[in-house]
This record gives sequence, structure tokens and C-alpha cells, in this order.
Amino acid sequence: MGSAAALLQVSERAGRTSAAAPPPPETWSAYAKKSEESAGVIAMMDLLISDLDKEMTEAETEEKDSQADYDKTIAGAKDKRMTDSKALTSKAAEKADLESDLQAAKGDSASTAKALMATDKYLSQLHAECDWLIQ
Repeated sequence: MGSAAALLQVSERAGRTSAAAPPPPETWSAYAKKSEESAGVIAMMDLLISDLDKEMTEAETEEKDSQADYDKTIAGAKDKRMTDSKALTSKAAEKADLESDLQAAKGDSASTAKALMATDKYLSQLHAECDWLIQ
């Protein structure tokens, strides 16, 4: 009898709710397309895409300009390095020539000093020989 009583309660309750239930509240308006809002979003997306394309084009142009400047700087540095290398070789050769001239001058100075000492000795000998003439 338990199941019959449960069915009776369910049927009584179902009868009461359907007759006494008010209609659902009007919280939702009728379905309307929001084309204005979606058009705004699509327009904003299109604007973002065009801005991104513009920025990418600017970045590519800037990259090309920077690369050209870099290549120009590297070429200038290479030319300067070659010029400096040639100047270094030239100055090293000039230094070697000057050092050999210095050594030759030092040798000449030593031989000239020896000749001067020999001449002074000869003069003092002559002076000693000629002193008896003066007396």
C-alpha cells in the first residue's frame, strides 16, 4: 500500500501545482539579433588587424634600414682596418730603417771619438816635440 499512497500524493501535488502555478516571470526579452554589437566587435577586430599589419610593415622597413646601416658601418670598419694595417706595416718598416740609421750613427760616433782621441794624442805629442823650439 505504500506505493499507492505515494502515487496518490504525487498526483495530488501535480494537480495543485499546475492549477496554482503562475506563469514564468518575464526576465528574458524576446530573442533579438544584436547585429550592432557584433558589427562593433568585428570592426574593432578589423581595426586591430589593420594596425598590426601597419606595425609589421613599419618594423620590416625599420629592420631593412637598420641592416643597411649595419652593413655600411661594417664596410667602413673593414676599410679603416685595412688602412690601419697598411699604415702599421709602413711605420714598422720606417722604424726599422731609423733603428739601422741610429746603429750606423752610433758606430760612426764611436769611430769619430776614437779618431778624435788619436788626433788629440798626436797633437800632444807634437806639442811636446815642438816645445823645445819655443824655448
